[in-house]
Amino acid sequence: MLGRLAARRDDPGAARAGARDGSAWAIKRRVAALPRECPCGSSQRYRACCGPLHDGARAETPEALMRSRWSAFAVGRGDYLFDTLASTHPDRAAPRDAAVRELSRARERQRFLRLTVLHAGAAGDEGEVLFVARIFEKGVDRSFAELSRFTREDGAWRYASGVLVPGERLPADATALGRDDFLALASEA
Repeated sequence: MLGRLAARRDDPGAARAGARDGSAWAIKRRVAALPRECPCGSSQRYRACCGPLHDGARAETPEALMRSRWSAFAVGRGDYLFDTLASTHPDRAAPRDAAVRELSRARERQRFLRLTVLHAGAAGDEGEVLFVARIFEKGVDRSFAELSRFTREDGAWRYASGVLVPGERLPADATALGRDDFLALASEA
């Protein structure tokens, strides 16, 4: 097995083919590209924080799912992003393969710099997370704040929807926003 992987390493065409087919080579390349620190801002190692969720463990809270979805954007896990959408989310109507490809490419266009969770809560099978996302795309600040709504389906938390306020409408210190302040800003749209 190691000999085959070593041989493929010298063949760029084989590496590209492996990246598409889910082979051991593609998996090894994906693992090698994973960050050491978790992109979600938890100050934990990726493999101890969001990594297990990306590999199939269930998020215990809406906040854990939110953080893992942010990390999935940052590391290009479009499959995880699609699979953690609520069954009622409009993007579920898109063909899975095309949606996963598009979601996976977000990391190529955007730099996911920082996630700051301002509020998180759950009651029964419904939850919400208010966060500020610091994102740049081609040198342009695309940051925003969002109040995300989550629902539990078959025992697993899923992203249902969100209300977004673009960065240019946020106060200078957006990390001081409370839920009510955010809702007031969102209603001004």
